[in-house]
Amino acid sequence: MTEANGNKQKLLLDLQERLADKIRNLNFSDDDAAGDIIHHLAEVAVLGNKIFASTVPRFLSLPADHALDLADLAVDLQHDLWEMKEAITDMEPHLLKLVNFLNT
Repeated sequence: MTEANGNKQKLLLDLQERLADKIRNLNFSDDDAAGDIIHHLAEVAVLGNKIFASTVPRFLSLPADHALDLADLAVDLQHDLWEMKEAITDMEPHLLKLVNFLNT
């Protein structure tokens, strides 16, 4: 595992643990929905952070004559955005359950 992947994995696991603690403290008892929210919300947050902290700054810093590097970066961005979209789609019905729970 590369150092970047290791850091991403650590961020993901740490955030999942914090989200699990928060959901448990809310007394939300739908374990399936909670698990899905924890997993997917952490994934979206970590990917969003990667895009903000790494991908966009790299894109802005690369000169226009580095077309191949820019193309590789665009493919990485596309992949991360696709993963975020999938995670949001998968999480959405479970998040609605949490919202309904919190509004009662």
